[in-house]
Amino acid sequence: RDDWLILMLDGVWLDKELIAVVALGVAEDGTKHILDFALGATESTETAKGLLARLARRGFAPASGGRLFVGLDGSAALKSAVLSYWPDAVIQRCLAHKERNIQRFLRRKDWKDLAAHFDRLRKAQGLVAGQEALKDLERFLGERNQAAQESLREAGDELLALHRLEVPATLHVSLLSTNLIEGPFRNMRRKLERVSRWRAETEQASRWLAYGLLEAERGFRRIKHAEDLGALRMALRRPQKAI
Repeated sequence: RDDWLILMLDGVWLDKELIAVVALGVAEDGTKHILDFALGATESTETAKGLLARLARRGFAPASGGRLFVGLDGSAALKSAVLSYWPDAVIQRCLAHKERNIQRFLRRKDWKDLAAHFDRLRKAQGLVAGQEALKDLERFLGERNQAAQESLREAGDELLALHRLEVPATLHVSLLSTNLIEGPFRNMRRKLERVSRWRAETEQASRWLAYGLLEAERGFRRIKHAEDLGALRMALRRPQKAI
């Protein structure tokens, strides 16, 4: 198909020395599809590039005239791989991962306030409101732990990538985290809970993983508020070059 808007890319550990990098795509009608996966010993750029190379050969590309919206958990390797194929992709950092990372630097009694700040960020409509929420979050962390504040700053503008597109905030529930792909991972693990040994030297790992992911895909529904994806497609259009 030719109406891909969203790519979710994430790694799932199958064994202590075997990881699968999995790609999930979302089309303009809101349908989700497991696209492919690649196995490796680490979540490396090369493993991800191999996966994206196969997708590109099969014709996966952003909708005509548009950029790709990509949700990542913060992996530098996955980001590097994505930008090597789609340099103008809009990279959104997963807010759930960043919140969990910041929790490590704070006292447990501060976690409730941290969650409230992130909830405000998730609900903020548009860039201005998002920037205000992020600024208040940074101030909150600066008053409690410098390392926590630096962890927030490390993510940079990627925490506000979706806000910057000025799309309806109804899409935030699906696109400000990598839950779209982590949900299938949980379902896949339930299907394969009896697998105790993953043999990377054979086709066994690929076969079992393919089975588990396809079974998880059977339960897919359209993303929430799929009717607003038209606004995302408009926002992802490449700027027209001046003549």
